[in-house]
Amino acid sequence: MAKLLFSDIDGTLINSKLEVTAKTKEAIRRQIINGNVFIPVSARMPQAIMTAAGQIMKTCPMIAYNGALVLDEMGRTLCSKYMTAKQAAEICTYVEEKQNQTTWSVYSGYDWYYSPGNNSDLIKQEEQIVKVKAKTSSITQIQELKGVHKVLLLGNPEQLTEEQKELSSKYPELVIVKSAPNLLEIMVKDVSKGEGVKILAEEFNVDLKNCWAFGDNYNDEPMLKAVGHPIIMGNAPTDLKRHFTDVTSDNNHDGIAEVLDRLE
Repeated sequence: MAKLLFSDIDGTLINSKLEVTAKTKEAIRRQIINGNVFIPVSARMPQAIMTAAGQIMKTCPMIAYNGALVLDEMGRTLCSKYMTAKQAAEICTYVEEKQNQTTWSVYSGYDWYYSPGNNSDLIKQEEQIVKVKAKTSSITQIQELKGVHKVLLLGNPEQLTEEQKELSSKYPELVIVKSAPNLLEIMVKDVSKGEGVKILAEEFNVDLKNCWAFGDNYNDEPMLKAVGHPIIMGNAPTDLKRHFTDVTSDNNHDGIAEVLDRLE
């Protein structure tokens, strides 16, 4: 019976040089040859997922935007959940009124928008990581979008923690979670990597008990809890590692390959 192998990207699939190591590539390709399915799962947009996954294979199913957009291997949409453009624009307005180091960006489908006015160096850094170009926009233009899969706030970790508390109180219907100390992800409530995993397990008719998942951060926890074989990376926060018994090596030391080699 086929296994589904789900993996987060940043801090998990790729190392600190943003590369999938040769050993990890080989281990994943061996699993694919054996009839198993490798599925990248990320807060990234689809094109940015393929910046990493494309180092291994040309096409694959994927879970983008932390589960707000789920695609099969042909790029067909299996699930798409988004907040209203009005709500996204309100959050962007809140950020601009703060006048601090935080900057906003907005994702809708295959498009990524940002404001060029406020600390846009952070956007340029993110572009370098994901190898995708963001489009300049304004809050007025954001309001015209059909829907928003994700709002990403980038900035100072302490300020983002405070903004996370304030926005969580103001928008209880949204999920507001850090994917890195300097990144705050905002999506609709019933979106998570775990829900995305369930959709693809059903699509492939594979029991969740026969699914593996690799992750390193708090937004990976729903995915890890959804599968029969959760694997936490060695570089994960200590308090998160306490929740899981199977801890592998970190993303710079082929943590994924270490586990996949045991599945042979």
